[in-house]
Amino acid sequence: MKLTGDERRHLAEVLRSRVGDRVIICPNDGKDYIYEITAFDKTAVTLDFVECVPNPTEPDLFLCAYIALLKGDKTELEVQKLTELGARRIVPFTSDRTVKGSEKSERLRRAAHEASKQCGRAIIPEVSEVKTFSDVISELGGYDSAVFAYEGAYGSGKRIGDVINGTEKRVALVIGPEGGFSEEEVNAAEKAGYEGVTLGKRILRAETAAIAGAAVIMQLCGEWK
Repeated sequence: MKLTGDERRHLAEVLRSRVGDRVIICPNDGKDYIYEITAFDKTAVTLDFVECVPNPTEPDLFLCAYIALLKGDKTELEVQKLTELGARRIVPFTSDRTVKGSEKSERLRRAAHEASKQCGRAIIPEVSEVKTFSDVISELGGYDSAVFAYEGAYGSGKRIGDVINGTEKRVALVIGPEGGFSEEEVNAAEKAGYEGVTLGKRILRAETAAIAGAAVIMQLCGEWK
C-alpha cells in the first residue's frame, strides 16, 4: 500500500514516522489495520500489511448530535469534541436565531476526520449536510431517546437523567444556537413530544452545552466504565 498527499505529510511531518515504524490504517469499518513502513520518499509512503485487530475505542451507543450552526469556528470545535466523545453522527442545522453564514459541511467533515485520527477512533462520524430545525424535529422519532437541551427548562423541566435510562442504543442530542431556541421552536418541539431538558442552573455557551450534554449521555449509557 502507498499513502500520498495529506496522509503522507501527516506521517512524515506530524508523526515523524520512519522506516520500520508501525502505523494503524482505519478504513471506517471499526477495525484497525496495522502496517509497517517499508519505504519513504518525497511523494509517497510504502506500507506492508501486518495484521487486522478489533478497535477498542468505538462506543456501543449510537449518539447523534444535532448542532445549530455557530459563528466563527465554534461549529468546527463542536464537531472535533463530539468526535472525541464518541458521536457517530453529527447534523448541523439552521434555526430562527442562527447567524447565517457559509459554513460548509465538507469543512466539518475534515474536522471530524482529523479528530478521529487524533483520538484513535476506527469510525469517522457521519457529518450530514446542513438541515433545518423542522428537519431535526422530524428525525427525532428514529431514536430511543432525544435530549432537547433548553436553557429555559431549569427549575421546571426535565434533567438528562430523566430522559436517558441507560438502556438506549440510539440517542439524539439537540443543541441550539447562540441566544438559544426561539419560543416558536420550543413550542414546536413540545408539540412533537420533546420537552426541554435542562443542563443545569448556569447558562452554557452553545459549544459548551454540546460537549457537556454528550459527555453526560455517554456516562449515563455506560460508555465511561
